[in-house]
Amino acid sequence: MNNRQLIIQELDLIEDRLTTFLPVAVLSKEMGYSLYHFTRLFQAVTGIAPGDYIARRKITEAALDIHRMPERSLQDISLDYNFNNYETFTRAFKRMLYTTPTLVRKRLTEMKLPLLPRLYEQDLLKITPDSDIFPQSVDFREIILQGPVVKVDHDFSVISDTWPSLFSKVATISDRIQPVKYYQLGFWPDDYESNGFSIMCACQLNPTYADNNREFPIQILPPIRYLKFIHKGRSCDIPSTYKYIYGIWLPKTEYRISLPFELEYYGDLYLGPDDENSMSEIYIPLELL
Repeated sequence: MNNRQLIIQELDLIEDRLTTFLPVAVLSKEMGYSLYHFTRLFQAVTGIAPGDYIARRKITEAALDIHRMPERSLQDISLDYNFNNYETFTRAFKRMLYTTPTLVRKRLTEMKLPLLPRLYEQDLLKITPDSDIFPQSVDFREIILQGPVVKVDHDFSVISDTWPSLFSKVATISDRIQPVKYYQLGFWPDDYESNGFSIMCACQLNPTYADNNREFPIQILPPIRYLKFIHKGRSCDIPSTYKYIYGIWLPKTEYRISLPFELEYYGDLYLGPDDENSMSEIYIPLELL
């Protein structure tokens, strides 16, 4: 069993013990490694320190439980994940998610929470020491998009089913930029954990568009600064890149999401959904805390 397999095994153990007191020293001892060696190994494989991973997984599941279990008190949920007291839970919550349990319960938070889903083996393929994601800061003017919109709950296949709807009608969108620029816009409501999110498969319009084509809705994105990430590989693997960005890269920075959407651009380097060498651009509106 190699190091990656050992850490994958530890990830399973962590999930089984999220509701218990779980010191990193206990995990390292069970593996037969020193605490120093285990910490370095865990971080090399996953991209995040084991203590941070455990704490963020606890807070993530607690945040989801706040939505899933409205009948349970916030204090009871904090006790479910073995926090000593509610004050400690709230401090950890604010430090990791930049909001409070109360605001999440009342659905008053305006940003997508930087939750950390459980990491699986396929996610770790994106997280290696020599393939770190280094985003580029980009300022865009207003972007005007038009295309079909679909709501996504758990079945992501509806996204690939929506693109043909755009392609079949794109020639009728007279105000589209030439050559055509294709984007995928993801946006979500405040209660997105419960009600899913929406995807627009779109082409970009000229700034002077006349809005003559009513076949599809129009979305106008304001002038804003984005961080640009590159996804290389098949389109079906892009959730792992997002999981890395939101769950591992973002929490280690001083950035927060400034507007509730994310944008993907498919340019000349996009070779198709099943091409391993295909590259697409991910733009996320972020601002410094």
